[in-house]
Amino acid sequence: MRNSLLVVCIFISLKTFGQIDIKQIDRSLTEISGSLYASKFEVSNKNYREFLQTLIKENRIAELAIAQIDTLKWNDNISTYSTNPYIYYYHKHPAYFDYPVVNVSYEAAQMYCEWLTKTYNSSHKKKFKKVHFRLPNEHEWETAARGGDSSAKYPWKGEFLRNKKGLYLCNFAREANDTIGIADKLNDSADITAQVNSYYPNQFGIFNLSGNVAEMISDKQFVKGGSWLSTPEYLTINNKQSNDGNPKPTVGFRVFMDVIQK
Repeated sequence: MRNSLLVVCIFISLKTFGQIDIKQIDRSLTEISGSLYASKFEVSNKNYREFLQTLIKENRIAELAIAQIDTLKWNDNISTYSTNPYIYYYHKHPAYFDYPVVNVSYEAAQMYCEWLTKTYNSSHKKKFKKVHFRLPNEHEWETAARGGDSSAKYPWKGEFLRNKKGLYLCNFAREANDTIGIADKLNDSADITAQVNSYYPNQFGIFNLSGNVAEMISDKQFVKGGSWLSTPEYLTINNKQSNDGNPKPTVGFRVFMDVIQK
């Protein structure tokens, strides 16, 4: 019953989007090595809503049930009350369109990659003739995060979480029980997550590889990079956290792309 209600909510709340902008997808990709590319950004709420809208238009109810966003998961880490505003606004309010999608399952992320592959390959505006979008394996994710520096500890130069101006380099839990971003005049206006183009890109031009949301990889049992709720030890490139593949408000994903035919 709960799943049915959530699916109904998706039908009611989703606004109609136009077709996905394939040229924008091409611009969002950066070459990692050879035929392997990575998205510069975590998959956003807007990206994911375009996917859900397709499932609705094509009446793919069974797949929509798997792909649904479990908004009630916001209560797991933020509040014990059903009045948590993120439940109602984060995934559907325009103010959050460019924030990373969370509360989706591992299976849903894979379905998104399959949809993006099919959509891209069927377009006449694409840069490459044939590609395959997917979740990266751990080695690929780490290669992207290091930005060409095999000894890198973080997806930026140096051993610290702030730059020389004192500005934080990613979105994470600053102190015990601190999950509301940075106060004062520092560079973080995020209350929980930050927009997918926040902070500073690494040498490959990729944003938020550490912090913001932990990112799924092809191994369902783990996520990489840490999240807005993570303490510093989880932000290093080598670190990985266990995962069960279920929706969580701290976990999102980023797509990687193989070029099959140029």
